[in-house]
Amino acid sequence: MAQKKFIGIDVGGTNIKAALVKNGKILAHLRTPTHAAGGFKSSFDQIRAAVTAYIDQAAGIGIGIAGLIDSRTGVVRYSPNLPGWNNIQLASMLRNEFLKPVKILNDVNAFCLGEWQYGAGKGYNNVFLLTLGTGVGGAAVVEGVPLFGANGFAGELGHSVIHENGPKCPCGNRGCLERYVGARHLVALAQKKMKGTRSSLRKHQELSPRLIAQEAKKGDKTAVAVFEEIGYYVGVGISNIIVLFDPDVIIVSGGVAKAGKVLTDAIKKTVAQRVMGAEFRKFKIIPPRLGDDAGVLGAVYHASK
Repeated sequence: MAQKKFIGIDVGGTNIKAALVKNGKILAHLRTPTHAAGGFKSSFDQIRAAVTAYIDQAAGIGIGIAGLIDSRTGVVRYSPNLPGWNNIQLASMLRNEFLKPVKILNDVNAFCLGEWQYGAGKGYNNVFLLTLGTGVGGAAVVEGVPLFGANGFAGELGHSVIHENGPKCPCGNRGCLERYVGARHLVALAQKKMKGTRSSLRKHQELSPRLIAQEAKKGDKTAVAVFEEIGYYVGVGISNIIVLFDPDVIIVSGGVAKAGKVLTDAIKKTVAQRVMGAEFRKFKIIPPRLGDDAGVLGAVYHASK
């Protein structure tokens, strides 16, 4: 990155975050709600505005965006959070307009690169990061090299199959990990488990992962049981990652992961029981450190290479 400044942008279905970054330090930043419902032009205009805010000071642009992203060609193949974003030549469109280098990548890859370079994964050569939210995402650094795969789609842990005849997933497959641990399933599981109980969850008109986590931390048995089951399935997914990639650290991030110890204890228990040679492996399952900054920092790191 030398002494140059870069623009980092994290495009999500809820917010677009942008920052001017130099040597891993955020010098200025902005955040705006994403106008996803307005279609491609509306959200693209927001990205253009974010770039315009800092372009005079920047040597290049890095963008992390959810979906199937071909980072080699700079094409957004499909973004589930952004209607109309199909086979969009995002990098070349911005490059032609602003006359600066542009690189794009999947948002979870950007988050992973940020944590690897500046956060919880710093100093390690083998890192896997997963995000637990509405969906489940994943990204990896293997032997000090970010793993993108042949088509740029590597790391989709949420759509790895953990039960061949499991429930239908929105992706079209069956038994995907996401179908067992995503935020919607977590709420549905809590609603099922609290029936016929005196659980404190019953006092809430509408449940969310955050509320269920709050009650679990207070010791509510039903809420604890929900996160123990979710942790079991996440642990199964992580066990597969460990035997495939043998990482130094596994970073567990996202809204669902904010449940903390009640979730991570269940994950670690499952991993210890399922990973071949677990006692001989040196790996850590840890939370992220950078919060919302990881995505823009990772996008800048990618753009600077």
